[in-house]
Amino acid sequence: MRLAMNFIEELSAPRRSVFREITDFDNLQERLPNVFLSIRVLERSKSYLVTEESFSAMGTVVTQRSKHKLRAPTTHEVEILSGDLRGSSIVERYSDSAEGGTVVRVDADFVLGGFLSLLPQFIVRPLIEGSVRRVFTELEGVLGPGPTRRSSGRTRSPA
Repeated sequence: MRLAMNFIEELSAPRRSVFREITDFDNLQERLPNVFLSIRVLERSKSYLVTEESFSAMGTVVTQRSKHKLRAPTTHEVEILSGDLRGSSIVERYSDSAEGGTVVRVDADFVLGGFLSLLPQFIVRPLIEGSVRRVFTELEGVLGPGPTRRSSGRTRSPA
């Protein structure tokens, strides 16, 4: 089963700070302990990084490997290499907001496997979207909450 999502997050911190923090994989688990149980860099090159991350979802620990391509400070592309979401992709595009904060546009195409493929979309969609949005909510707390924190957007199923 496939699940496509598009949404926008707005954070009060400047774009360079947001991008730097979200892509600092060596310290991300320490910064966002409510999101990641563990995260470690397995491979690093000039054009990408491979990480292994564990997080809790629906009372179970999910472990996956992901390939990250970075174009600082504007684009973070994630390809999930293993786990129940193997074959999924997430593209985050970062831009400056009019208020001096950051606008993050998230475009994701999830391929659901394992226990996720057994659940109906009306249950899976909010779980996955909530997990992705939680990263930005937690990050806003680390960088300092501000009056411009907003979420918007829609999710869609592929045609």
